[in-house]
Amino acid sequence: MRNWKGMLSPVKIYILIVSALTIYAAAILYQFFPDGMWTWEELFINYEGGFVRRGLIGQILFLADSILPIQISYIALYIALFFAFLYFSYKKLSSVFDPLVVAFIFICPLIFLLPITDRHVHIFGRKDIFIEIMLLCIAQLCVNCHKEESSLYKNTLFISILFVIGTLIHEMMIFYFPLFVVLLGVAYARQEKSFQWLFITGALFSVMLLLVVVFSGDAGTREAICASWRQSYPELTCEKALPNIGASFYDNTMRAFRHHMNWFTMGSYILGFLLSSLPLVFLWKAYRPYEAIRDLISASPLLRLAFWPAASAPFILVATNVDYGRFLSIAFVSYLFFLYAVISIRPRHAEPWLGKLKETLAASSRLRYGMYLFALAYGLGWRMVHYQPSGESAVIPGVLFHLQ
Repeated sequence: MRNWKGMLSPVKIYILIVSALTIYAAAILYQFFPDGMWTWEELFINYEGGFVRRGLIGQILFLADSILPIQISYIALYIALFFAFLYFSYKKLSSVFDPLVVAFIFICPLIFLLPITDRHVHIFGRKDIFIEIMLLCIAQLCVNCHKEESSLYKNTLFISILFVIGTLIHEMMIFYFPLFVVLLGVAYARQEKSFQWLFITGALFSVMLLLVVVFSGDAGTREAICASWRQSYPELTCEKALPNIGASFYDNTMRAFRHHMNWFTMGSYILGFLLSSLPLVFLWKAYRPYEAIRDLISASPLLRLAFWPAASAPFILVATNVDYGRFLSIAFVSYLFFLYAVISIRPRHAEPWLGKLKETLAASSRLRYGMYLFALAYGLGWRMVHYQPSGESAVIPGVLFHLQ
């Protein structure tokens, strides 16, 4: 009987569900190769038509395709990265936050699990995972910058390299990086080197923004990329993601604004935002990190000036793109890693009410099982898709209600 209970532990149930959904998502991605899904065509963007934004991963896959077909190698790589990302994110967050808080975060369908809970799993395989992994590494490097035995300039170099690589993979990196720039600035302010920090980060942002704008590609770039892949995959049509090569930020923003004019769809987005933010609100109430943040940014007037624009940056893509759920997910992930870094630098104990809540749950089996039922309902009863056509709801029943 004891072994049976062990088999049904919440952690094992979670791993089984995530594994099953991952296998399902991988099968769908494999089935629609080479261009039945946006995922594949975005991955096909390479440098065969000249240097272009978002082309780094595609160029690596293009060169590797002659060794092992990418529909096998990339899916295997993505699954490995996805589970490694879940594991290391859990380890890092658990090192500073209470297990109950971390569990609440990890059952949310939008934050870490969107790649496998999206309605048609069109997020599975996208480049987002690379950006999120780099944000986790950058958060840890920011923490390292505040350790006496660690070299500030060496960590800055590693952070800069990750930022450049991330931007070459997808320009979304530019919008999720500023929060961590603030933490880097705190380390420089401590050593009275704020203007060095301002020059380094200003140069990085300027160069990468220029690169994204100038090398957006055009029709000739698109045709050359398609031609390079058709040598191996003649059936490739390049009709979905590749037409976005050369698209301007203004055009994408106007399209998003027209899409968001439908009140029903926007209302569902807001509902999804509120449901997904519950774990972060729980964390915020349990640790009150604003006191640590206020203490850190008080090191320099430049930091106080930069903080609110940096805090707003992750939501720019949410407001200016139709992939609302996708970019909201990454925004929440970036905030979690930022809070992890903040509490690592300025440790804080959980509020007393959290300890009392855990004692109450431990003492009452009825409340404990009630919490398990809530977790199942919250984690499996709903999900938010990355995109829905205008007039349809972005929040839909959970994976157990209609898996398709």
